[in-house]
Amino acid sequence: EFDLAIKFNPENPNIYRKKGLILFGMSRYDEAKTNFEKAISLNPNDTQAFINLGMVKYTFGNNQEARADWEKAIAAKTDDNDGKALNNIGNIYKSEKNLNKAIEYYKKAITFEPGNTTFLNNLGDTYRLAGDLKQAESILLKSLHLNSNGMLTQFNLGILYKTQGNISKAIESFQSSIQVNPQYLEAYYQLATTHLKVKNKESAKLSLEKALRVDPANEKFKKLYEEVVAS
Repeated sequence: EFDLAIKFNPENPNIYRKKGLILFGMSRYDEAKTNFEKAISLNPNDTQAFINLGMVKYTFGNNQEARADWEKAIAAKTDDNDGKALNNIGNIYKSEKNLNKAIEYYKKAITFEPGNTTFLNNLGDTYRLAGDLKQAESILLKSLHLNSNGMLTQFNLGILYKTQGNISKAIESFQSSIQVNPQYLEAYYQLATTHLKVKNKESAKLSLEKALRVDPANEKFKKLYEEVVAS
């Protein structure tokens, strides 16, 4: 379909960008990269193509090149929604443990989309990592208010409450995260280790058994389960 469209309209950058997105979704990253680069060559102000190209490079672990592409996306148009690019740059700074810069970029992203729960989650969790638990909770609760089914919001709140030592709220949050997505393995792990903090081995064991039903070959869960049973 896209090849036919390109044949009849080879100078349309949107076709190459859309083809690139399909290829990216199929994990055909090199081909996706070629199409995004072609879109940019035809339209140097194609902000979405820069964002998409940055995602390919980020997937390959080329953080600096990805950041450069997202900075280009931001600079391409002054009247565009730069939220995604800013959030992505924030993710890089967060992964590099440059939390102040991450917070700065997440805040900028939120100015474009104040109701974007992904941006809010990222900001809230980064405040947690920075040690500002009060601000983290406030932002995560705002995200939860916007989307009561936010799996990651519930999970991040669970981590926050676990950090605070608020075991009952942590358990409640992890359980809510699992209720939204019963396949979310890390929530089972955090729930189990939270139960173990208060020496509730039976509940920890139950959480791990549920996780192993989802992924029976998971070595991380098998190891912890064996330790709980043997203790």
